[in-house]
Amino acid sequence: MNDGSPFGSDAKLHHVGMVVPSIASVRRDLEVSEDPTQRVRVAFFQMHDLTVELVEPVGENSPVRRSLERGNKLLHTCFEVPELESAIESGRRAGFQLIRKPTPATAFGGRRIAWVFSQALGLVELLEHFIR
Repeated sequence: MNDGSPFGSDAKLHHVGMVVPSIASVRRDLEVSEDPTQRVRVAFFQMHDLTVELVEPVGENSPVRRSLERGNKLLHTCFEVPELESAIESGRRAGFQLIRKPTPATAFGGRRIAWVFSQALGLVELLEHFIR
């Protein structure tokens, strides 16, 4: 680990993701985007110095539906990293497993994301800083 971050010293907290049954039931004033690849709708807002992503499942086989059914609200943390493959490898050395390979994300204008998981620290989204 570098400087306390399993994803490298340049990793920066980008947002926390919260799963909700309906974004509109939480905040009606947000711009919502749908990501068919991830099978979710998302919207972002600021809460003090923290960016919060509201994540709503789309369809019965949405990957976030199970978290919602279990009553889990905090879904993930997201770290923005300069180079996705390096962050994945650094995370692997720190005990994170890659669970979803890098893919472009609608919510981030096509920047790539990857999903990693650690039994100790949970689900983490890695967001590449630049579009390739």
